[in-house]
Amino acid sequence: MATAVSVKTVVTPSAQAARWTIPTGGAAEANPLPINAATLAGGKKLFAAKCQRCHGPAGKGDGPDADAKYAAEMDLTNVARASRNSDGTVFYKIWNGRSNPKMPAFSEDTSKEQVWAIVAYAQSLRKPPSS
Repeated sequence: MATAVSVKTVVTPSAQAARWTIPTGGAAEANPLPINAATLAGGKKLFAAKCQRCHGPAGKGDGPDADAKYAAEMDLTNVARASRNSDGTVFYKIWNGRSNPKMPAFSEDTSKEQVWAIVAYAQSLRKPPSS
């Protein structure tokens, strides 16, 4: 007699989301740090040390180690992407990384508090369009 096996399939809202490991409920996580000058300054310092070589000094995806093929995806200043990149989503993208395009996992050498500071700074790079 055969045993039935059920398989649960998780469908993600977009192909972009499928390439990242965001745990259930992760996108809804709020940054636990206060968003103030000290947090942003700390995040900017960490960004310069860990992110700038790919994302560029202004977060436009134009750093010296960036893959030009993915520059638009690496542009952290794109306001249109804000709805897909909540604080929790950005945290887990940084924390878990991915292989293609390459994004190192910061969980191996960075504290969660440091990653949240980077999230605060990276989110501050999005500027609404001038009216």
